[in-house]
Amino acid sequence: MREFKKRRSRHGEYLYVGARTLGVVALFIITIAAARAAWGMYGKLAEATQGQEEAQGQLATLEGQKASVTTSIHDLSSDRGLESQVRERYDLARPGEGEIDIVEDSSSSAVSSTPPPSPWHRLISALFGW
Repeated sequence: MREFKKRRSRHGEYLYVGARTLGVVALFIITIAAARAAWGMYGKLAEATQGQEEAQGQLATLEGQKASVTTSIHDLSSDRGLESQVRERYDLARPGEGEIDIVEDSSSSAVSSTPPPSPWHRLISALFGW
């Protein structure tokens, strides 16, 4: 049988092997560059996710503060709410109002003498914890 394939010279064979090697090296470099780019995107995604979670936490805090301020504004818009806030903040009273201090009398604290519990009562208390 005849061979229809052309034979290459040594110089052509070296060029062919060199081109294939250069192609493999180029593909390897492209693969490494793509892997580094993907790793960088993953890092940025993780950072963005963390930033989003922090922002959502701050938003929730600010919404709570907004609700508190709105309630305070609503309370201060009425005369009764304004009066209660002024009384609370500055410890004020109306004319004729006074403070009542309840003090226990030290002489009325008598010790009551109760008889010690019976052995049956102690046994039942120990068993049932009443």
